[in-house]
Amino acid sequence: MNNLWQDVRYGIRILLNKPGFTAASVLVLALGIGANSAVFSLINAFLLKPLAIAKPAELTGLYSRDTKHPDAYRGFSYPNYVDIREHNPVFSSLMAHTMAMVGVQEGDDTRRAFAAVVSSNYFSTLGVNVLKGRPFLAEQEKPGAELTVIVSYPFWKKRGEDPQLIGKQLRINDHLFTVVGITPKGFTGTTALVSAELYVPLGAYGLVMNDFDGQVKPLSDRNNHTLIAVGRFKPGMTQQAADAALAVIGAQMEKAYPAENKDQTLLVRRLSRTSISTNPTDDANMRVPAFLLLSLAAVVLLIASLNLANMMMARGAARRKEISIRLAVGGGRRQIVQQLVTEGLILAILGGVAGLFAASWSTTLLIDSLARLAPIEVVYDSSPDVRVLIVTLLFCALSTVIFGLFPAWKLSKPDVWVDLKEKIGEDVGSSGRRLFSRSNLLVMAQLSLSLMMLTAAGLFVHSAIRAANVQPGFSLENQVLAEVDASLVNYDEAHASYLYQTLKDRLRQIPGVQSVAIAATIPFGTVGLGKNIAPSDTAVSKEHPALQTRYNVVSENYFKTMGIPILRGRPFTAAESTAGSKTSVAIIDKLAAEKLWPGGDALGRHVHSNAGASPGAAIGVSASGDVAKQNPDLEIVGIVGNVRERIIGGGAEPHLYFPVGQDYKTDVQFHIKTVGGGPVAEKQMLEAIRREIRTTDPRLPLLAFKTMSEHLDSSVDIWVVRTGAHVLEIFGSVALFLAVIGLYAVNAFTVARRTREIGIRMALGADASSTLEMILREGLKVTAVGVCVGLLLAIALGQVLAGVLYDIHGFDPFVLALAPVVLTLVAAAACYLPARRAARVDPMVALRYE
Repeated sequence: MNNLWQDVRYGIRILLNKPGFTAASVLVLALGIGANSAVFSLINAFLLKPLAIAKPAELTGLYSRDTKHPDAYRGFSYPNYVDIREHNPVFSSLMAHTMAMVGVQEGDDTRRAFAAVVSSNYFSTLGVNVLKGRPFLAEQEKPGAELTVIVSYPFWKKRGEDPQLIGKQLRINDHLFTVVGITPKGFTGTTALVSAELYVPLGAYGLVMNDFDGQVKPLSDRNNHTLIAVGRFKPGMTQQAADAALAVIGAQMEKAYPAENKDQTLLVRRLSRTSISTNPTDDANMRVPAFLLLSLAAVVLLIASLNLANMMMARGAARRKEISIRLAVGGGRRQIVQQLVTEGLILAILGGVAGLFAASWSTTLLIDSLARLAPIEVVYDSSPDVRVLIVTLLFCALSTVIFGLFPAWKLSKPDVWVDLKEKIGEDVGSSGRRLFSRSNLLVMAQLSLSLMMLTAAGLFVHSAIRAANVQPGFSLENQVLAEVDASLVNYDEAHASYLYQTLKDRLRQIPGVQSVAIAATIPFGTVGLGKNIAPSDTAVSKEHPALQTRYNVVSENYFKTMGIPILRGRPFTAAESTAGSKTSVAIIDKLAAEKLWPGGDALGRHVHSNAGASPGAAIGVSASGDVAKQNPDLEIVGIVGNVRERIIGGGAEPHLYFPVGQDYKTDVQFHIKTVGGGPVAEKQMLEAIRREIRTTDPRLPLLAFKTMSEHLDSSVDIWVVRTGAHVLEIFGSVALFLAVIGLYAVNAFTVARRTREIGIRMALGADASSTLEMILREGLKVTAVGVCVGLLLAIALGQVLAGVLYDIHGFDPFVLALAPVVLTLVAAAACYLPARRAARVDPMVALRYE
């Protein structure tokens, strides 16, 4: 132990005596270790870090599965949930919850926020006490009870940690809720990072649930399957025993209520950390990108370690005489290796500390950018926990092994007599001039890996550029969006329909407005609707399955306003868009027509809509809901162009459009097509539109107001693609920087050690240009080998990345041509600087050089 402490003190003294080398080494390691710590910090937050709940391993999801269709699941109705909660041998506690997007009034404005609608035992089941106030009471599960709300810790913090918040009232969906509690810091429920802002009791279900499907059934309806159930196992309970006991309960419930519980069985499965769903889901969708990112970060660490290994070899060569003296006076080889490895470990720990600060800063920026995308609460603590610290220490140890052990082993076995007689700076042997010398091999490896990383970055950047210039099938120019929801101020269907029609007419009268239309959803939006449709003359079966479509409810002029071409037939009429319309018509896109009637004509044909999909949700949270209204027979009156609703996960999807008079929706988007005219005119137009909305009805909540380009630019899909490109840009740039520094260092060191040789050459007649060419040629040979090997690695990596790129292949000729050119040019510059220094050597000075 004394020897080790002595090695540490001596290592610190040696590093302090070489501040330039130490600073460069710490920077190199900070980049490599910091990249890995940042990626692991995110993986830890999403997948590993324990949630802020008691004994999370005891929690499990309860699911209701269709016995005839094992892949089909549904939520729980409140009566079914109560029956299971009160009579089961499996759970010590069983809670229920669902999610809703509500409108929170703040001053004169109303904004969207996610609220968790929960049973009274929600917090007790999770084993969590509120930070301040009290949890919900059992009687608050019934409609008509006192309206109360528990707010999240970030909600409270944004209000200055108001000590008087408990007892104050919040206006939610135009109803006054009394704040009775504040959740503890770091609490996110059953999911990681993402939290609701507000928690309301089940008794307020009818006041806060969204009307996406055109109806909200009473909580007491046994057919209203919207709740998600989570239970805490009784001591000693296993999944197998629970499934067996719950199967019996499921059979009893089917017998007691055959209409509502036909073909349903109950089972338990592990809860997902990244989604809230009526289906059992795992976090496998997160593991693939996590593994990919960590692998690419590991490549950066490997490049940094190889770089430092070269620096250690170069520095160690200058210390060979010191090492030889220590060996000559009786020092053992093990002691030399231990000393050199200790110095490397000190550098790695310093680099790890700097890397942790870089990781904390970078991950905070990333999470903050995610939080701005949707009305969700992102809870992230950038300070490293024990896992991050341990893994970072492992990164430090790994890098030490890579860059420290091999140089230490080689340097501890010198030829003592030769080294004692060697003059400082003299090049002993010709190993430094061999193409495949140890130092050159290390540089080749760095260049190869750097080209691979540079190509990966190029692929992601090219993908992001394609995504930013996506052709979604509708116009982005001179389009303004305004989202409103009349249900948030308790307007009924008749009043809201009249208000929307009035507002549409008034917006159309604004000078510079070309057309106005209404739609229930918007491409690349937070919420999406779906229906399954099939030809009316064809029975749905395994041989003829229903077609899953994106579903939207739109007014007349929608396709004109959006710039979606009508390929056949006609758009909806004003009469069909009038509330209470008795017509049964629909418009489908070209893709749906081709799938339903391949090679045939869809115009004038009829389809029936036999099921509706649940509304989509934001960022890993799957909303639940019942099927939409049934439309048994619809005449296809028009076929329009295909529209793309997302970038990640595929191309265009089939679409089905209803007129607003046929299916009332309360949360709507006003699409406003303007004449344009530049930034000033756009700003004036936005002010005029906002003013007209306020004038028409000051109470109507304006939930979103932006241009279509701004909407697309802030979508989750674009964020994912763009963030992936930024991360790979950073990785690629760091890899390129490290490799070039390594190439420059080797060439500079080689030139310094060959000063006498260069002087002799020049004294015998070699001119500056030939010396420059010689050194440059040697450096470019190393670069050429690295580029050739790296190109093979880049092609292989491109095939791995192909599945996560948008609209480009893993073998992209443009990127595969550009990346080697960039690397070669930068490497040539790194070779040129030492070569130029060599060409300027004074022969007389060089011959006296020691």
